[in-house]
Formats: sequence, C-alpha cells, structure tokens
Amino acid sequence: MTTEVRIKADEARRLKADSAFSAFVQEVRDEQIKLFADSGAADVAVREEAHAMMRALNQIEMKLDAAMTAETFLDRKQRK
Repeated sequence: MTTEVRIKADEARRLKADSAFSAFVQEVRDEQIKLFADSGAADVAVREEAHAMMRALNQIEMKLDAAMTAETFLDRKQRK
C-alpha cells in the first residue's frame, strides 16, 4: 500500500512537472474555451461537450494533486 502511494505520487509529480504534458493540457483547455466562446445560441451540444472536456481536464489535475497529497498524509502518519 505505501509503495503504491509513493509510486502514484512520483508519477503525478513527473506529469505535473513535464512541460510537454502541461502544454498539451493547456492546448486542449484553450481549444475548449474557444469552442465555448465562439458557439452560437443554438450550439448547446458544442457548449456541453466543451464543458465536459473542461471538467475532465480539471478531474485529471485533481487526481494528480490527490496522489501527491496522499503521500504527504502517509509521511505524516508514519512520523507519529
């Protein structure tokens, strides 16, 4: 269990530090914002899809942060 937490945290840190990964995520985010902003009044499906993509990107970032936080909690627990 502790090894798995540390491996996930390490992988999360590597992804968050990877400039290529960050650039790709930002590119997708920017495209979705543009789709949302440029959509017409009747383009409900386009806005819904852009919103879903933004939520997915946010979820990925939250999962990465959670993996790193889990390691922090594990370290604090083991110090006691």
